[in-house]
Amino acid sequence: MRQIYPRFFTAILSVILLLGITQKSLAQTCPDGSPQGGTAFDTTIAFPSGVTITDVKFPQFDPTSGMVTCVKLCVTITGVVDTLAMQNFAASGQTGTFTYTRKDTMRGPGLITPLSNNANQTYGPYGLSPYDGVAGSGGDFFGFADSTILTAQLCRTLTDSTSIADFYGTDSVTYNYNIDVSTGASITGGSSSTLVLTSAFVHFHFEYCKCPKLVLPLNISSFNADKLTNNKVELKWTGLDDPYANYHYEAEMSRDGSKFYKVGSMPKNAMAESYKLLYTTNGETGSWYFRIKQVYSNGYARYSNIQLVAMENSGSPKFSLYPNPSQGIVGIKFDNSSAGHYDIQIYNTQGQIIVNKAIVVGGSSYVQLGVLKGGNYWLRLTNKQSLESCVNQLIIK
Repeated sequence: MRQIYPRFFTAILSVILLLGITQKSLAQTCPDGSPQGGTAFDTTIAFPSGVTITDVKFPQFDPTSGMVTCVKLCVTITGVVDTLAMQNFAASGQTGTFTYTRKDTMRGPGLITPLSNNANQTYGPYGLSPYDGVAGSGGDFFGFADSTILTAQLCRTLTDSTSIADFYGTDSVTYNYNIDVSTGASITGGSSSTLVLTSAFVHFHFEYCKCPKLVLPLNISSFNADKLTNNKVELKWTGLDDPYANYHYEAEMSRDGSKFYKVGSMPKNAMAESYKLLYTTNGETGSWYFRIKQVYSNGYARYSNIQLVAMENSGSPKFSLYPNPSQGIVGIKFDNSSAGHYDIQIYNTQGQIIVNKAIVVGGSSYVQLGVLKGGNYWLRLTNKQSLESCVNQLIIK
């Protein structure tokens, strides 16, 4: 079937709808005034026709590598008509119209109200001459293919410290994306035939604004967490305190690097610059995360860098990816002193498992898993015996 592309319809299709939704608030800055860095993740997902629901995953921010001051999430929506065909079989002239309706909704961490976009567009009417006896061509037929009819962008920037706390960790954050698309083509009166096929593309851009690991709150010049015994940790920090500012310090602890809980507090003491606080664990082993929160009387808070303390006898696998970034080779360096059986999964940015295998490790060693094409991945290593696992980001150039 030969398709015709009228110039006036091409002009209509060139119209781009831009929708920007931005949540504005007072952005945090690095405590010492240094410029913020950024870590971005991008992925594009193709959706078929109809109602489509999928989960999109992005890595959490490693709490030991710095401080997050904002999280940016942008979604670029593209709607494409793969095929449109309208044929008039009537002996008299008719008119044809084409409608496109689409709703996009994204829900997940930090989105108190979801990102959403609604499009309801009508094209036409298009004049169709009486049927000339040859289907698929001439003035009685109208059609086109592979045309973009919708482009929209939705953005949200999170700066509230409570919302940002959900993004700390060593695993991933998951967003649910839903597309509901319907199309229609109709010809008034007489005998007719219509066909509409559409598709959609969604580009996800996820970015962390971050301060370096060594950047501390304005009045803290150092912070250390030292393990004294198998169940005691000493928190020490130095405060260059301002005698005229009203604030105090709070020590916080987390087991996952994401959700922190207050475990102690100390008032500001302009005469004594050194602070100490002893924390006693409940006897569990594994990883313990600590940070110092500087809280002002108006509720404004700043956080120190996060210190990780590993309590003894932890069954968590200890490994590093090497090389990382890599030109394609995926390898693991193990620091365990004893042999173990492990499961390995490698995920792409869409949360799909692309590598799933079991390995046996004999103490400190290096294991090469294979070769991957360029992109961002996450490797999860699970100890089969203890069922403890950890996740590292893998970058392939």
